[in-house]
Amino acid sequence: MSEPIAAVVVRAAELTARGLPQRAVELLRPALAANPLHAEAWCRLAAAHLDAGEPDPALEAAKRALVLPGDQSWAQRLTSLALGELGRHAEALVAARECVRREPGDWRCLVVLAEALAGAGELREAVEVARGATGLAPTEARAHQVLGDAALRVRDWGTAERAYRTALRLDPGADDVRANLATARRKRGGPAPAPVAVHALVQPVLSRLAALLVAGGLVLLLAALPRPTPLLGWFAAALVAGCVAVVARLLVRDGVRRALPPLLRRRPLTAAVAVLFGLAVLVLAGWSVALLLGATTTQPLVLAWLCSLVGGAVVVLRGR
Repeated sequence: MSEPIAAVVVRAAELTARGLPQRAVELLRPALAANPLHAEAWCRLAAAHLDAGEPDPALEAAKRALVLPGDQSWAQRLTSLALGELGRHAEALVAARECVRREPGDWRCLVVLAEALAGAGELREAVEVARGATGLAPTEARAHQVLGDAALRVRDWGTAERAYRTALRLDPGADDVRANLATARRKRGGPAPAPVAVHALVQPVLSRLAALLVAGGLVLLLAALPRPTPLLGWFAAALVAGCVAVVARLLVRDGVRRALPPLLRRRPLTAAVAVLFGLAVLVLAGWSVALLLGATTTQPLVLAWLCSLVGGAVVVLRGR
């Protein structure tokens, strides 16, 4: 019985690829009635329903596949897509995260997770996850399209334009991508991104700086007891370089440098955190140089760590 159902699954996949999902559904239904334990056929049926714009039966079929032995990541992807189509974004996100947990190296799982994150309003993480998908599958147009969609929603016009251009080069017939590329180009030539959109990019940078400076400063404080050595100067310099790299990655984004001053004027708390972290980095840099020249004091390190701790506390509390 396994050979006939396998042949049906192959024919259903061909029909779906030709734009005939309803015929694939009609082919799979009777086959599954006779072979209800074939997980791949249930997944193929769910995919056909999704292509036909029928999320309810797609979800039902995907759930049937989930309780059977087989490709669980495919079933989780289909479940997440169906839930997203039904507007159940929180559940879609849970299914997508489970898919990535099972297959962290599968770019398709990352694409589904990026779409679920965007549907749930987690736009910053959606961009990063989609970027990871393009890294795993640089020749897949779908991965670049999802990155462009996520970047478009956070008003990162440059990233969106580059992603859409790549997607079009890989799949020149994608008219929706062409339209979104035109939108990204038009927006990129317009005014700078709004401060709220830039804040969506600044916030994760502040979180990373807080983690680096607080954790790194604590390690340096412990290592400096009872007396710091010149070797610690190199570690402090490496910490400073890491912080500079995090900030530089933000500043190279299109429009960010123009939008940062109005953002800091409108959000004094963000500006205060940026000043604290900047002071911490400057003091750390000076202390590392002093250590390499023979100094043995830890007072600058304590000052830098306290600035980092206060700034980090503000970042955590503001995030909550």
